[in-house]
Amino acid sequence: SVMVIDEIGRKREVEAAQTSKNRGVRMIASAHGDLRSLVKNKDIRGLIGGLETVTLGDTEAKELQKKTGSKTLQKQLTTRAMTPIFDTIIELKRGRLNEWHLIPDTAKAVDDILLGEKYNIQKRMRCMTSGKIFVECIQN
Repeated sequence: SVMVIDEIGRKREVEAAQTSKNRGVRMIASAHGDLRSLVKNKDIRGLIGGLETVTLGDTEAKELQKKTGSKTLQKQLTTRAMTPIFDTIIELKRGRLNEWHLIPDTAKAVDDILLGEKYNIQKRMRCMTSGKIFVECIQN
């Protein structure tokens, strides 16, 4: 079965969506904001897996420091707490009726954001005269 939800905006709605997903229900839903704003929004960040702070051991912290090129050793890290409710995200922008962004791997994109890295997006545009769809792969 498929559930369609308009404007998820509260923690209880996120919890209900998670329960539905756990029971095998497929969902199409809308929420205000782009992926980066969802990561910052405490009430609805559960849609993208929620966040938790983990403490790294010395070896892990040094590996992260080397990977990111940071001058400081960071022992605490904010990570995604669980699997996102939605595997794929489509971002629509106000006034841009012929353009949308597809984020094909929500989990990877959230992880990249939390590491301060760019994530992959498929920018899709519809030609107003021909109706053809053009796809450009970009990083945001």
